[in-house]
Amino acid sequence: MKNTDVLAALLAQTPVKTASLPRDQRGIYGLIDHTQRLRYIGRTTAEDESFHKRIHGRHRTGSETYSHYFSKIYNTGRMYRDRLMQQGHPDAKVAKDLRSAFIAEYCRAVYVPLEASELEISAIEAATIAIAPSENVLWNRATTLVYPEPTELVDRLVTKLGYSGDHIAALERQQARFNTIAGRMMLAAV
Repeated sequence: MKNTDVLAALLAQTPVKTASLPRDQRGIYGLIDHTQRLRYIGRTTAEDESFHKRIHGRHRTGSETYSHYFSKIYNTGRMYRDRLMQQGHPDAKVAKDLRSAFIAEYCRAVYVPLEASELEISAIEAATIAIAPSENVLWNRATTLVYPEPTELVDRLVTKLGYSGDHIAALERQQARFNTIAGRMMLAAV
């Protein structure tokens, strides 16, 4: 399959929730943000790494500091946690659980299954990224990009999940931590 066909398929496909991704296919995929825009193109190459495992199991719930882009981009506001400084901290767990639920609820993925070798899939991915519009690979090229918290959507999810009392307080403390970190990053950029 040519890179132009892969890109066309990613852009034309109806995005699906990450929980609905195939558990027995691999190939090229795209991550769709909460505004329903394609922002990242990636690949699954290993025989045991399906679209479901890579996206639902890693990008959605993985570490913010590695190539788990949903977790990285939405590590913001009340969904923020510092993986290194808050290891085992209950507030951080509440925030990360909210972030995982947010991604499952509002973000999507598209995918193109490929029957090809790991090397061939990697080459197709690189060629597809090379021709993709910059807005569709925004996350591929960003090392420190974090979205502002989509406040209305987070509020709606907090209500849907029935969070109250201790959970709300934990999320507010995480918001304060994020604001402190964001303020330092802004000062460092000046």
